[in-house]
Amino acid sequence: MKVNFYNGLCVSHTICVDQFRKSKKISKVSSTETFDIFNIIEAKEDNMEGAMIRSTMHEQLRSLVDQLPDEQREVIILRHYGDMSFKEISLMTGVSINTSLGRMRYALINLRKMMLQKEAAFLEV
Repeated sequence: MKVNFYNGLCVSHTICVDQFRKSKKISKVSSTETFDIFNIIEAKEDNMEGAMIRSTMHEQLRSLVDQLPDEQREVIILRHYGDMSFKEISLMTGVSINTSLGRMRYALINLRKMMLQKEAAFLEV
């Protein structure tokens, strides 16, 4: 088969038409000031950096929880790590629900203070 200029032009034209048709099938989404596609897309797998950061944060939080007074530490562990309700905590510890709630409140206040102190010490270095 002899290829001439006209045949080459037809092939080029066909390739362009095919590409145009293919691009019409692929929907395109672009970000705007009010819409960012990355806010919708969820990453199924966590990357190694995210896993390391999360692990480090959990270790630091656990060390802060260990520094709490016994009653406050107990409520934090039972509530967040044991996934127990305040009613279950009060029955287990033998105190009222209000006492359990108060201990949780003071535990969270103390954790916040320790985090702020740790952050301030870190910034001074």
